[in-house]
Amino acid sequence: MVQADFSALPAGELSVLRLIAARLLCAMGEPHRCAETVLTTICAGEEFTAKGKVVLDEGWKGIERKMLDDLLDKKKEPAALPDVQEQSECGISGAELKEGQTYPPKHFTEDTLLHSMETASADSMPEDAERQGIGTPATRAATIEKLVQKGFIERRGDKKTKYLCSTDKGNALVTVVPEQIQSPSMTADWEEKLLKIEHGEYDSDAFMGEISSMVSGLVKTYEAVKGANVLMQPECKVIGSCPACGSDVCETANGWFCRDKSCKFALWKENRFFQTLGKQMTEELARQLLNQGKARLTHCYSKKSGRYYDTTVHVETGEDGAAAFKLEFGGKK
Repeated sequence: MVQADFSALPAGELSVLRLIAARLLCAMGEPHRCAETVLTTICAGEEFTAKGKVVLDEGWKGIERKMLDDLLDKKKEPAALPDVQEQSECGISGAELKEGQTYPPKHFTEDTLLHSMETASADSMPEDAERQGIGTPATRAATIEKLVQKGFIERRGDKKTKYLCSTDKGNALVTVVPEQIQSPSMTADWEEKLLKIEHGEYDSDAFMGEISSMVSGLVKTYEAVKGANVLMQPECKVIGSCPACGSDVCETANGWFCRDKSCKFALWKENRFFQTLGKQMTEELARQLLNQGKARLTHCYSKKSGRYYDTTVHVETGEDGAAAFKLEFGGKK
């Protein structure tokens, strides 16, 4: 057997080795058992709550304390409460008035969000549940990245620390989605049932039936949030303002259209007017027509004469907002 001189290791490496060894022993140790008491007292019509804990069996925490007490910043354990009975009376030993200031919760970092996803709804799940929280260790980071890519959350902060913040699009989604769908406990319950299905302990058809019943119930009973159509407008690339009504003009697969559906203004990518000139409607050309009302075209082709020429095209709108084009010759304007 090879003898190792741990004292020769640098302090940092020795601490890491101790952490690994302690975690291995803790993982193999006995469960930590304790009895927690919550004491609620009423004074002058106000409720005051105190918590206390009595350790019944130290288990793996005893190993951790012996090996890592000097390394870990452990929280102070709740003090033991006196033995009292329900409806009993007790005296007030003293009172103190403190003034303080509350602070909003800190933004999530990726590490803290991953931890929260792991422990989400843990209080409502059985202690022996094999899988709790949202997602799995293999999917949680990918879920966060997908939310960033879709624009529901964004990274803020400096190079040292990046925070995850909800965007307006993310806030809108949370506003319109039913609370039942948002519940971490529902997601955790599904994850647990999927794991049982994997082990052959739960029927997959029954699981799909539960989801189908829930969705059907939501469709029948859910009332749309007022103003949801404004909150959840389709995301589009805005290139300018509509010359007819002033609304945003957005790009789609077929062209650039006014966001106001009652307005008929449109710049089609497959535009016959420009095709007769030997030109294609591009984003740059559409921007010029919207911002300046005209655009200079060079090297246009005339099928009748077989010659090339330069011209300026103007865009105008009718009463319904539909676009019409006119050509002007004689140089730039």
